[in-house]
Amino acid sequence: MGITLFQALLLGLICGLAKAIIFYTPSAFMINTVVFNAVVVGAVLGDMKTAMIIGASLQLIYLGVISAGGNQPTDPCLASYIAIPVAMASGLNTTAAVAIAVPIGLLGAQLQNLVYLMAGFFAQRADQFAGKGDAGGMTRWAVLYCGCVKTLIFMVPVTLALYFGSGALQGVLDHIPAAVTNGLAAMGACLPAVGFAIIASLISKPKYLPFFFAGFFLIEYTKIGTIPLLLAGLFLTFLYLTFTDKGKETDLDEEDDEEEEPEAEGQKLLSKKDIFKAWLIWWTTAEISHSFERMQAPSFCTALVPALKRYYPKKEDQPKFVEALKRNMTFFNTEGHWGGGTILGLTLALEEKKSQNYEAIPGEVIVNLKTGLMGPLAGIGDTISWSTLMYLLIGLFLPLAKSGNALGGIAPFVLLTVICFSIGLFLTQKCYQFGYSFAENMLKSGLVNKVITGASILGLFMMGGLASTYVTVSTPLKLATSSYSITLQSIFDSIVPGLLPLVVVLCVWGYLSKIKRNYFAATLGVTVLSLILGCIGIIGG
Repeated sequence: MGITLFQALLLGLICGLAKAIIFYTPSAFMINTVVFNAVVVGAVLGDMKTAMIIGASLQLIYLGVISAGGNQPTDPCLASYIAIPVAMASGLNTTAAVAIAVPIGLLGAQLQNLVYLMAGFFAQRADQFAGKGDAGGMTRWAVLYCGCVKTLIFMVPVTLALYFGSGALQGVLDHIPAAVTNGLAAMGACLPAVGFAIIASLISKPKYLPFFFAGFFLIEYTKIGTIPLLLAGLFLTFLYLTFTDKGKETDLDEEDDEEEEPEAEGQKLLSKKDIFKAWLIWWTTAEISHSFERMQAPSFCTALVPALKRYYPKKEDQPKFVEALKRNMTFFNTEGHWGGGTILGLTLALEEKKSQNYEAIPGEVIVNLKTGLMGPLAGIGDTISWSTLMYLLIGLFLPLAKSGNALGGIAPFVLLTVICFSIGLFLTQKCYQFGYSFAENMLKSGLVNKVITGASILGLFMMGGLASTYVTVSTPLKLATSSYSITLQSIFDSIVPGLLPLVVVLCVWGYLSKIKRNYFAATLGVTVLSLILGCIGIIGG
C-alpha cells in the first residue's frame, strides 16, 4: 500500500486541525489519545481494520496521557498520524509501529512547547486591537490567525513525512536485528504501565489504593471482560459511598434549605440563546489561542464579546467596553468544562452587574474571582473528565478496537463529547442564573467531593483491571539443572499471577508519587530501560 499526495495532505490537515484544538472536547480527545485518530487514518487509507488494530496497540502505550495545564509529556496525536499510516503502507507489525511512535511522540511534545511560545505573539497583537475596542481584530489575531498557523505547523511535517518518508523508513526497519525487535516488544509491553501509573497518581489517595489491587487481581484470577469489570466497580463504588456518607446527609440537607435562590440583582440582559452562544464560542476556541504568556485568556475574552456588546451598546459606553476587554485578556487557564463553564457563567453575571452599576463592582473583583477559581476547578475537571471518564470509556471499548472495529474509537469519542459538552453548558447557565452562590454551594455541598471520590474509586478499580490486561511484560529467563529446567516466569506466576506487570506499574507510580512528578522523565526512563532489558533478553513482551 502506498500513500498518495492527497492522502498525505488530508491526514496532515486533520492532524493540524486536531493539534490546533478547534472544538475543545473532541480535539482534546484526539491530542491525548490514539483510538479515534486510528479511525480517521483507516477511513482515509481505506483499511479500517488494520488501522484500528495498530491504533489499539499504540493506545496502550499512551494510556494516562492528559495535557493538564497545557503540559503534555508525549504527543499521541502526532505519533498516530505518522506511525499508523507508515506501518500500514509498509506492512509493518505493531511492534514496529511502536518503534516509530515513541520517538515521534516525544519530539511532538517539544514541538508543542515551541507552538505555545509562538502563540504569545498573536496574544500581544490581539491586545492592541482590544485596546482600541476592536473586538473583531482581537478575535482574528487571537483565534483565527493563531489557529491557522498552529494547523500549518503540524500539517506540513506530517504531510512530508507520510509522502516522502514511509519508503525510506521501511528500509531501515526491515534490517532491525532480532535482539532489537525483542527490545521493542518489551518496550511496548512496559509502556502501558506509565499510563496507568499517571492516572493512578492523579486520581488516587492512599486509602483508595486497595481498589486498584482489587481490580488487578480480579482480572488475574477470573479473566472477566471489561463490562463485568465495570459493573463490579460500580457496585463497589456504590457500597463505599453509601457506607461512608452516613452522618453527613443531615448537615447537607440543612444547608440545602438555604440554597438555590437567585441573587437579588438588576434585569437579566442575556437569554438562554445568548448563554448558549457564549458557551459555544468558548467550547470552540478555548485552546486555539493557548500560549505560555496568556494561556486561554484571548479565547475566554472572545467568548464574552457578544455579551459585552449587549452590556455596553451605546457609543458613550465604548471606554467601559474597552476596559472589559482588557480585563478579560489577562492570564487565564482552567479545564474547559468544569472550570470554563463555571467561570464563564460567573463572569457573564458579574460583567452584567457591573454594566448596570459600574462603580459597585471593581474590575479587580472579576479578575480575582477568575484567578481564585480557575485552579481548583481545573483540578476537578482534569480528575473527573480527563483522568477518569475518558480512560474509562476508552478501556470499555478498547477490546472492540483491538479486534479492528471502528466503534472502539468512535464510541468513546462521541460519548465523552456529549457528556462533557452538556456539563459545561449546564454550569454556564446555572452560574449565570444564580451567580456566585451556585458555584459556592456546589463546592461546599459535598456533591463535587462525592463525585470525585466515586470517580477515583471506580477509576482506580478499572485501571487495576486494565493494567492486568494490557501490561504484558514477562521474562524468558530459565533456571536449569542437569535434569530439568523451569522458567522464572512460571515461578512468579505460582507466587502471584501478574507479578511483573504489577511491579512495573507500582515502580512508576512510586516514582511519580514519591520522587518527582515528571511524566516526560517517567516515559523516557521506562522506554530506555525496557528497551535495554528486552535487547539483552531479560524481559519480553
